[in-house]
Amino acid sequence: MISRLLNTLSARRGAVLISLIALVAVWIVPAAGAAAPAFQTNVLRIGYFGAAETDFANGAQLAIDQINASGGFTAADGTIYQLELITLEAPPTIDSFANDVLTLQSQKSVVFLGPDTNASLSPENTQYLVNTGIPVLSSATADTLTDDDPADVLFRVRAPERVYSNALATYLLDDLGLTSVALVQTDVDSTEALLDFDDVLTSRNVVAAAKMQLPDATGLADQAVALLDVNPEAVVLWGDPQDAALLLQILREGGWQGRFAYRLADEAARSGWLPVELAEGVIGVDSWNYAYAGDAAQVFMQDYLLSMAEVPGSLSVAGYDAVWYLRSVMVASGVQPTAIRAGLIGGAPLDLVAGTLRPADFANGDLLRMAMVYEIKAGGGANVVA
Repeated sequence: MISRLLNTLSARRGAVLISLIALVAVWIVPAAGAAAPAFQTNVLRIGYFGAAETDFANGAQLAIDQINASGGFTAADGTIYQLELITLEAPPTIDSFANDVLTLQSQKSVVFLGPDTNASLSPENTQYLVNTGIPVLSSATADTLTDDDPADVLFRVRAPERVYSNALATYLLDDLGLTSVALVQTDVDSTEALLDFDDVLTSRNVVAAAKMQLPDATGLADQAVALLDVNPEAVVLWGDPQDAALLLQILREGGWQGRFAYRLADEAARSGWLPVELAEGVIGVDSWNYAYAGDAAQVFMQDYLLSMAEVPGSLSVAGYDAVWYLRSVMVASGVQPTAIRAGLIGGAPLDLVAGTLRPADFANGDLLRMAMVYEIKAGGGANVVA
């Protein structure tokens, strides 16, 4: 699969790369009238709430490598800086989070990246993070994450969860014209996503054909049999990938021919939890998918494949875009935490891999609100459909 992607991308890369080089050159050249850059290169540390070699860390590291290879950048104070990514030994948990914050602070991080998900962000941990005053660019998708932060310390590099639920529901109802949709949840963390989806159905005067909310996969097989009796046109599942595979297998073996949607379908297929023969036609939604044909995305895909020897996921792009946007903020506003925060909340639009980051349009800490709906193809791979 990687060879196929490289061959396809190489054929298109020439013209796209010329455009991207011109764009990066604009980012690198300091504004007219800026102070002459110092000869000494200083290093700014970026603390990441996660381990090295995760998708997010790989994307962030690729951006850092590219920035440093170009000689770094000249910040608003005229000083030339390079970047360094500081990681943890393991992803944070609710219990470890406070110590993880202290660990990254002790490394003199001027900005934080992560956490990747909502799992460690209890109200207490979130407030602890805000109290540091160090700007945070997270890929966590909890709807109220940035709204509940009046201090403008928390920023989000992926859309809030309601955007994904709305995009998926709109595709099923409008593009596919379905009216009978069953909702299944197999973990507590997905409650918000299911409720967001159900709100869209309600706004369209559509009642869910079935709504099964389970704290875990216990009893899922019995619920699958019950769904066969309901026979909905579509089933949407939130939960672990193995739960998606189990439910879909039971439904298919029972003769059900409807459409199956799973929030993280591509991740499940690429990890092997969702076998190729079962994954065909499954619908997913995320902040980005490698089938997206944007110019910057094509160049990023080839650079990432060459560097990491694996296909990037949405978190890889989130990490990559976060670092490049940070660079633009530091060039325009400075490198102190307060300057970075001010630059982030009112930042100018910037076209990157996942789309145009435009925090000033939202003014609450969100940098973009985009979702891509995709469908798994026969034999693997995906098509972006909305």
